[in-house]
Amino acid sequence: MGRLKLFQTHQITRFTTALIILLVPIVIFVSYVEFNADSLIEPIHFRSGLALQRKLLINTTHCKIPDLEPFNNDVLAFVTREPYEPCSDKPLLTYTERTTDGGVKIKVNQSAIGFYSSFPVKCCYSRVLRRDGDSSVTHSECEDFQLEATLTVPSIRVTCRTIFGVVYQNVHAVIIAKDLARDFPQTTEKKWKVVLLGFDSISRLNLQRSMPRVFAHLERNFIGLKGFNKIEDNTFPNLMATLTGRSMHTLEPDCTRNASFDKCDIIWRDFSDNGFLTAYGEDEPYLNTFNFCKKGFLRPPTTVYLRPYFISAYLLPMIYKHTMGVCTGPENTAARMFNAAIDMLSTFKDRNLFLVYWLNSFSHDNVNFPSTMDGKVLEFLHHPTITEAIEDSIFFIFSDHGFRFGDIRFTYSGWLEERLPFLYVNFPKLFKRDYPELVANFQFNAQHRLITPYDFHMTLQNLLKLSNSSFSVKPSLGCPKCKSLFELVDKERTCEDAGIPQHWCTCQGYSRLSPQSPEAVKVGYFVIEEVNRLISGFSEAHKCATYELNAVETVGRSDSVEGTDFKGYLILVRSYPYAMFEATVARKGGGFELLGQISRLNRYGAYSSCIDHDVLRKYCFCDQWSTKVFSRICYLFKCPIL
Repeated sequence: MGRLKLFQTHQITRFTTALIILLVPIVIFVSYVEFNADSLIEPIHFRSGLALQRKLLINTTHCKIPDLEPFNNDVLAFVTREPYEPCSDKPLLTYTERTTDGGVKIKVNQSAIGFYSSFPVKCCYSRVLRRDGDSSVTHSECEDFQLEATLTVPSIRVTCRTIFGVVYQNVHAVIIAKDLARDFPQTTEKKWKVVLLGFDSISRLNLQRSMPRVFAHLERNFIGLKGFNKIEDNTFPNLMATLTGRSMHTLEPDCTRNASFDKCDIIWRDFSDNGFLTAYGEDEPYLNTFNFCKKGFLRPPTTVYLRPYFISAYLLPMIYKHTMGVCTGPENTAARMFNAAIDMLSTFKDRNLFLVYWLNSFSHDNVNFPSTMDGKVLEFLHHPTITEAIEDSIFFIFSDHGFRFGDIRFTYSGWLEERLPFLYVNFPKLFKRDYPELVANFQFNAQHRLITPYDFHMTLQNLLKLSNSSFSVKPSLGCPKCKSLFELVDKERTCEDAGIPQHWCTCQGYSRLSPQSPEAVKVGYFVIEEVNRLISGFSEAHKCATYELNAVETVGRSDSVEGTDFKGYLILVRSYPYAMFEATVARKGGGFELLGQISRLNRYGAYSSCIDHDVLRKYCFCDQWSTKVFSRICYLFKCPIL
């Protein structure tokens, strides 16, 4: 636990410390110099989604979503490609192998020993054990083995030494098939596998830009949803909508974010109750959906649970890039997840499976970083186990939202992309043969309708109903009007019908107003007041500075779309202390009304590190000298990247 906590603290503060040390002379200078902050950040160009875009992704009476080019002029300055960098120039010294009786052995790769030492190498393995629920792991005493050993636990850590010290460490995920077959016998007729493979923070357009080979493969072989719109700000609410059908307003009483999620009605419980083996894993334990500023699970939530494995992997020597742990020990972090998926699918070819794998490590913190993994993701999709599994699996490959922070987010394309993640689905041939009308409805919705994670959730329930007619489909608590994508979605659907708050709705464009107009300034002051009011409602509010309006960067007035009665503004403001806030505001009587959440578009980890609450963390600017130093530096050096 101690080492993991140190890692978490280091991840948050290391950039803060380095920048303070390097820029102390500049800070002293800035403290005594007056300057005009309005000249330090370039104006953000706002474009009307309806007036300037002739092509539309979705074109219904009440919803018109622009079809932008992935290399639009406004994003070109922020787009680069990055090369894949191997984590080691040596072959792995250890690997696992299934035995004929359903067991697993750890083995030493004898042909690789020479890459590590000319001297004798001795290896041992420790069992990885959960401690305090999801909080941390412990490791048992290291048991020596020669060339191989039989394993009995879901994950192990291997250490190999010579007389001069440790030459190799790694962690292995283990599936003991014979134990799982005994503890979770097949109780229903074999139907199909359901696989959810998710990528954090990649929009449909950025998938096309940064991972063109993967995009081309999905376009050729999967059904892509053009109008897939997120329903809330970050990963947690969007994945919760997919996995539970709940919004943030309907979490109680079972899914409270202040307690463990063991009682939460996550859909893998329904699949498990109906005879499916289940698995869940995320490759970044610190940013984990159910654990970042939350309590996670006291008991493993699925048959195979990969969190202990990845916590242990993060205790290995690591290589960071763009603040993310791209290499855990000798292996690429995302590749560990791909290997876990391959292992599960190859081990249980004849079982009903429901699998959820979520990846953060190459996409969360940099908009161009996914380009490094284009080839590796494609290799995974072409792996023989995956191509075989696709013959009897429904594969969902998707994201939660587009990129949410930094310079690219201040463009019109960035605004739209943040709200439009991707969702691709592949149905096996037998499914298409048995349910042609359902697949036809799905294809039509994918091409022509506004779709949300709530519909995704209803579709998962529908699949379970098809595999077991006694299963009862429940309406989505977050969106009672949402439905399975195997049913035709109403062509009159609005964002409100689909459970999308106006702030996240892409169905309506905005026409630019002058940021200096009295109208815009009034809205700007209102937004800053709302941020301060929101902060004041938390018990940790005393740790946060009070914001003042520094400038209105951009503001747009809503365009008219038939069937919608929204009349209001989309506004981006800059505050002091430094933050960039975006909000959707409606007129109400002689004043204004905030619609949905307020987005914070600059990176705020270093500014908000004094806060533990996951919601307040997004808005707080810690009222301490180090963050105030950062604020002055950012006004001088235009650094919305923090």
